[in-house]
Amino acid sequence: MSNPKQNRFKGLMQVIRQESAAPDAQEDETDSPEGKKEQSNAESFPEQPTVIWVPHKKIHRDLGQSRRYFDPDELNNMAASMKAVGVIDPLSVRLRPGTSDEYDLLAGEKRHRSAEIAGLEKVPVRFFEVDDQIAEDIKAISNLQRSDLNKWEETNAIMGMLCRNLGKTQAEVISLLNQAANQKRGLTDNVVRSEDWIAVEEIFTVVGRLTPESFRKHRVPLIKLPEHIQAVLQQGKLHYTKVNEVLKVKDTNQQRQLLELAISQELSVSEIQAEVKTLRQAKVPLDVAEPDEIPLPQRLTIVTQQLKKAKVWNDPKKKRRLEKLLAELGSLITE
Repeated sequence: MSNPKQNRFKGLMQVIRQESAAPDAQEDETDSPEGKKEQSNAESFPEQPTVIWVPHKKIHRDLGQSRRYFDPDELNNMAASMKAVGVIDPLSVRLRPGTSDEYDLLAGEKRHRSAEIAGLEKVPVRFFEVDDQIAEDIKAISNLQRSDLNKWEETNAIMGMLCRNLGKTQAEVISLLNQAANQKRGLTDNVVRSEDWIAVEEIFTVVGRLTPESFRKHRVPLIKLPEHIQAVLQQGKLHYTKVNEVLKVKDTNQQRQLLELAISQELSVSEIQAEVKTLRQAKVPLDVAEPDEIPLPQRLTIVTQQLKKAKVWNDPKKKRRLEKLLAELGSLITE
């Protein structure tokens, strides 16, 4: 007897197969022998959609999708290509529930953003008739196929699929994974429901990477990042690779300050690493070594950190002296 979840996931892959050939590039591989063979073997779930043209502004992006960060240079390069040759790979959409001419974007957000930059009024789309759950899974899996999806985005996409298809909360999914791991090691007598675990394994088969255990050990911790870090990632203000460097600063206040600096100054990964190194070295008290033995940049960082914690601001006399010293320092810098 066939498993309905397995059949649904198999069908789901047919829907997104057309996105996998060139999901983010201005390339067209549908005429390749491989593409023709794959299309001829595809099951009709749903039937192969006709490509139509719709107004760009009628397509709505999902604000809650897993992919948060898009490289501005890549978007601009793709936009320039679209201006020259148009949109080669159609976007995948469904009709927005309750409307007759509005669409939800299922796959192709990078192309959609680039078309907006290029000022294109209409874009080609493939139209699919799918329910809410399949629509969300299409978005998740199509994004998981992207080579530039970072670990945090990937983790949230997989967790979303697990929650939707198991009908469980995030906490319940984590509990299920822990329970299965303990059961495997013989640490618990609780038995994981077979239908739940079959669904879990099927999801990771469809995803095509990681295992339930590797996801539990190495990816679940990413979901528990500090709230201010999660907010930055959710809003796409900073790429995960840069945030990962900021996380090496353990002091919460310093971490927040570096995070704000990295965003406002658009620091590169190497620049953030340099800031982290300076902050770590600044933890050495001044009385550990003679001031002359400490490099000037580090001494400046140390004094700045001490100054922020000092009560000098409450003493009028010290405050005036500090203002004078800062003015002298400013004059020295501008000479």
